Amino acid sequence: MNVPLPVRQIAVVLGILLLWAAGDALHWFNPDVIPPIAEVGQAAVLLFDRPELWPAIWYTLRDSLAGVAIAASIGVPLGLWIGMFPRVEKSTRIILDFGRAFPVVALVPIFILIIGTNHTTKIAMISIACFFPILVQTIYGARRLDPTVVDTVTSFRIPATLRFRKVILPASLPFIATGMRLSLSISILVAVAAEILTQVPGLGTQVSLARTFNEVAVAFVYTIYAGLLGVVLSSAWDFVERRLLNWHHREAKP
Repeated sequence: MNVPLPVRQIAVVLGILLLWAAGDALHWFNPDVIPPIAEVGQAAVLLFDRPELWPAIWYTLRDSLAGVAIAASIGVPLGLWIGMFPRVEKSTRIILDFGRAFPVVALVPIFILIIGTNHTTKIAMISIACFFPILVQTIYGARRLDPTVVDTVTSFRIPATLRFRKVILPASLPFIATGMRLSLSISILVAVAAEILTQVPGLGTQVSLARTFNEVAVAFVYTIYAGLLGVVLSSAWDFVERRLLNWHHREAKP
C-alpha cells in the first residue's frame, strides 16, 4: 500500500499528540517538564493576542537569516578554493574537524565582553555555527568530481576559469545546497540558545521569561514555535533548491 508522504507525516504528528494525551491521562509526565496538552493548546491560542509574539518571531528569523547569509558569503568561496587544491584541503583538515566539533555556545561570555548583549552578538554566534557546515559541504562538492570529467578537462587543457564555471561550480551546487539546509536548521537552534543566554529579544528570551514566571505551557509553546520556524525555513529552502537545481533532481530520479 503506497501511502502519500504528506499523509504519513500527518499520521506521525497525530500519533505523537495521541501519545502525549495518553501520557497526560495516565500521569506519565511531570507537568513541570511536559505540561498537559490541553494547557499547551490553550496557551498557543492565547499567545496570538500577546503583542510580544510576532516581534519575537521576527527577531529570531531575521538574525538567523543574517547569520546564515554571512556564513555563506564566506564559507562558499573559501570552500571552493580549498576544494580545488588537494594540498590545501589536507592541510586545513584538522582545523575543519576542530571547527565542526567546537561548541559555539561556549563563546557567549567572550562575545558579551567584546561586543555586549545585543543582536550583533547573536548574529556572530549564528554565523560561526553555520560557517563550518557550509564550508565542509562546499569542499566536498569541489572535491567529488567525476574522474572521467577530470580526465577530459585535463586532456583538453581547458583554462582554469572555464573549468571552474563549467565543471567545479555546477558539481558543487548540490553540496552547497545541502550545507545551506543544515545551516538553516542550526541557525534557529543557536539563535534560541543565544537569546536565552543573553536575553536579546527573540523566541529564546520569551522561553526564558515564561519559565521565570512559571508559565511552563507558554514556554513549551514558544519552543514549539521555534521548531516550526525551523520547519518553515527548511521547507522554503527545499522549494528554492528544487527550482534552482531542477536538473540535479531530474538526474537523481531512477
